[in-house]
Amino acid sequence: MAIPPNRALLRTNYKPVDSLSQIVLGAAVGEVMLGKRIGNKAQLLGAIAGTIPDLDIFLTMGSSDPFASLVLHRGYSHSMFVHILLALPFAWLTYRGFKRNIPFMKWYWFWYLGFFTHTILDCFTTYGTQLLLPFTNEQVGFNNIAVVDPMWTLPFMLFLLICLFIRREKPLRFKMAWLGIGWAVLYLGFTFVNKYRVHEHFSSELQRQGIAYESLSTTPSIFNNLLWSGIARQGDSLYIAEYSWMQERPSVIWHAYPCNTQLLEQWGDRRAAEVLLWFAQGMAIAEQVDDELRVYTVKWGRADFTKTDLRETVPFYWRLYQENGVYNAVEVQPDWGKEEFSDALSKLYNRMWTAGEY
Repeated sequence: MAIPPNRALLRTNYKPVDSLSQIVLGAAVGEVMLGKRIGNKAQLLGAIAGTIPDLDIFLTMGSSDPFASLVLHRGYSHSMFVHILLALPFAWLTYRGFKRNIPFMKWYWFWYLGFFTHTILDCFTTYGTQLLLPFTNEQVGFNNIAVVDPMWTLPFMLFLLICLFIRREKPLRFKMAWLGIGWAVLYLGFTFVNKYRVHEHFSSELQRQGIAYESLSTTPSIFNNLLWSGIARQGDSLYIAEYSWMQERPSVIWHAYPCNTQLLEQWGDRRAAEVLLWFAQGMAIAEQVDDELRVYTVKWGRADFTKTDLRETVPFYWRLYQENGVYNAVEVQPDWGKEEFSDALSKLYNRMWTAGEY
């Protein structure tokens, strides 16, 4: 997709990834594979391996393309096929650096699993991961866990921290590492079961309320796995609702929004339309505001559960406009201070436990 010439561009540096979770997962790979041989260095190297795929954010620095972060992030650096080759130079460096005391193939599998587990964890979230590049740029997202979920990360991290204070030859250290991995696997299993339960509930509520739909997406809200968003599509309309299985009232309230997809498809900048529609995975809402086009990606659901107007409840969106014959695109993000952030957390917490009438 070529970039139109003479484009005036603005971009932001939003990075929707919980790096701490990736560090912890990588450290766990290092601990179980190399901890008995090199001690605490194994977790350090594992943390590095778990971080490397996300270094693709540096590929967009200085880019004149406002959509570079959408296209490149979780792109080739997250491909399971690219990892096969990427692991080779890192394995060779550590094989030589540790004076060949550990077999080359063990180093290779360590680096490959460090990269690959990072990608698989990303696939569990909603953002979308181009796992199968270069064969397809389809975004893989199972939507079962939020990009930041302390209940997954913190206990896992605690087990690994305990390992650092146990001598590497002690069996207890190996057991603690596997207990951490066991927690991570069990919690992920819980999120899949929870997703199935919530998905079925949203589906039954759509049927009960007589709302026909072609597709239904469910995704957890940030920081938890209790409050979920349901996003149903029917024709050129999206229906959005929130539900927590901790709420006393089982019914949900659906809010309908026109997608106005034709506005984006008819926009003069074809690249903007193609990238935003691809990234939204069918969950984009376009709105004409004066001389600009606003595009909301709602596959994460709504951010403010007390309002229904998109301009108030979806703080992240794209502004597309034309100036002096040049097409412009800028990503808008909320400028939240401590008070606004605390207010958002309060609303999130209250919505987990009350059904609400909005």
